[in-house]
Amino acid sequence: MTVAAPSPVGGQIRSRRQQQGLTLVALAERSGLSQPFLSQVENGRATPSMESLYRIATALGTTPQALFAGDDDTGTVVARAADPRVAAVATPGESLRRLLLAGGAPFHVVELVGLATEFREPWTHPGFEAIYVLAGPVEVEVDGELTDLATGDFMSYPAD
Repeated sequence: MTVAAPSPVGGQIRSRRQQQGLTLVALAERSGLSQPFLSQVENGRATPSMESLYRIATALGTTPQALFAGDDDTGTVVARAADPRVAAVATPGESLRRLLLAGGAPFHVVELVGLATEFREPWTHPGFEAIYVLAGPVEVEVDGELTDLATGDFMSYPAD
């Protein structure tokens, strides 16, 4: 198994468990996983499978996606295709790359079709916007700051 760079998932699990006043033993009972395994996951010494990650998230009343998002993701988020920081999972050949909206906001997908090179004035609305680049370069301006994205890059930002 290839080992990826450290993921914040273990820290998120610990933080959410402690916020709920749960011990590792209680989380183990809720998730059906062993306490030593959960301790290793929290400390970054073990990597959960997708099934285990789902069981942990469910036991904490959240989703696997929210565990990847982190508590401080409230602004612009950019995930580069070339960024080697992926969240490894214990299943051989599998890994996850974070493509989440800030703060775990709901994700409504709309595909922009066409070759527009110029857009109208931007507008605001509650929630977030997200961009996933399928091909070619894209320059995105958010609050006066330009970000260059390439194929496979992802970006989300508050739309209000």
